[in-house]
Amino acid sequence: MTDERRRELAEKLMRALTTEDSAPDAVMDKMRELTHVIVHTPDVWVTGGPKSAAAPRYLVRLTAPAAWSNNSEFGGNIVPLITKAIAATEPDADRLFREPHCLVQIVGLREHAIGNLGRAMNSTEITKLITEDYRHDAQQAVPDGYAIDPVCGMTVELATTQLTFTHEGVDYAFCAPVCRKVFAEQHTTSA
Repeated sequence: MTDERRRELAEKLMRALTTEDSAPDAVMDKMRELTHVIVHTPDVWVTGGPKSAAAPRYLVRLTAPAAWSNNSEFGGNIVPLITKAIAATEPDADRLFREPHCLVQIVGLREHAIGNLGRAMNSTEITKLITEDYRHDAQQAVPDGYAIDPVCGMTVELATTQLTFTHEGVDYAFCAPVCRKVFAEQHTTSA
């Protein structure tokens, strides 16, 4: 794989992983700061099937906090997103959906196994870091039948969400369990 092809692939993966139409720019900007894509061609790779030169193989390892990756929707969204981004760089964009040549592994790290800002962090702290700018400027229009996650600004369909929290008589909806947890921690007083 040429340097140019690796760069193209890395940029496509970065865009795929850090673009969400319903997320505020402030959240996506911070997510981009914390997202890293490395495209590496190994010196030796042995696998069955056609030779890699004839049918390139891809092994993608995505590392995320286990609290995020243990959500059943996470893999269901991430695996096709990554496969589609890689397939878009191929002459035959459908090949990776027909042939098992793109293996995506999601590695969930235990809490405090990710470090940033010079310290170990858990998934809640990482979510707070990513959403901090949004939470301080949060005001968005809400489409009918939807709610805006008060932590990250994602649009949440009220009819399908199971992640809610009632605070002072107001019901809030969330895109992910970690957003609900951040909100609950901030709005629950200890006695």
